[in-house]
Amino acid sequence: MADCVLGVDGGGTKTLAAICSMDGTILGMGKSGCSNFQSCGEKEAHRQLALAIEQVMKDSGVSPGQIKGACYGISGADRKKDFDTVRRMIEPINPCAEFTLVNDTIIALRAGTDDGVGIALIAGTGANAIGRNAKGKTLQVGGMGALTGDYGSAGQLAEAAIVAAFKGLDGRAEATVLSEMFCRHLELSHLEDIIEYEFFDLPRGPLEMGSLAPLVFEAASRGDFVASRILQEAGREIGAAAMIVMDGLFDKSEMVTLVFGGSVFTKGVSSVMIDTIKQHILEAHSLVRFVKLEDEPVVGALGFAFDHLGWTINPKIADNMRSAFR
Repeated sequence: MADCVLGVDGGGTKTLAAICSMDGTILGMGKSGCSNFQSCGEKEAHRQLALAIEQVMKDSGVSPGQIKGACYGISGADRKKDFDTVRRMIEPINPCAEFTLVNDTIIALRAGTDDGVGIALIAGTGANAIGRNAKGKTLQVGGMGALTGDYGSAGQLAEAAIVAAFKGLDGRAEATVLSEMFCRHLELSHLEDIIEYEFFDLPRGPLEMGSLAPLVFEAASRGDFVASRILQEAGREIGAAAMIVMDGLFDKSEMVTLVFGGSVFTKGVSSVMIDTIKQHILEAHSLVRFVKLEDEPVVGALGFAFDHLGWTINPKIADNMRSAFR
């Protein structure tokens, strides 16, 4: 059998592994749960990565000797000590001689571009802003949770919306349809009952904040001013982070590709947040090409594995990689 590469996208919700041949044909896939050690612990993250690799090796039928390179894009690989931790998890289970390790936002950038150069904004389970220029220099702003000022994640939007809904009910701010929508979604008689999700000895919790984020977009699409304002605020904050990355890596004379990835960006039924980001960026940098990621980020991990080996990815190979996930 032909030589091949391994790509792994390890996120805060799921881990997806894929093996493809030199012509881009996907030979096998493996899927498991969260592999962000910051969220689930090092032991569990290691277990989920091992499970995904075990599945993809079995599904593809390839031997370790056929895998010439691998790239792992792992959520939670932010600081140097984080990279050290993730490498320690990967080394015992990596099936080939060497591997490349990057943050999972970088593989989203590679999946949305031809060369992995540009800026990626991720909004999903978490949120991140990372860029990479033609010299290989990378710059990340935030991306490590609420304490680093991250906006746009499903949890951040849901929490802001719950607070706004309470304020609308008690008169501290404008009324919003969000309170009614949350009650219906969670089957609550009154919004105040949502606090029971935090009670120690009641069976409601934990509250799946991610399930509430789509309601914020739905409310905004229905013209709810409060929901739109929440998305606009997040958009301005994300845009500010993106501009720090832009100014740190690119000249104003350069055309820059900006990739929107993650379920919040790609599945939100209202464009308010993305429109706000675009407006914020274009006011300062007019040469920007915006791309909403349509492919699985693991395609970017495969792309980096090709790059590291010096293998060329022509349009046919790229189409082969993507077609298996559509």
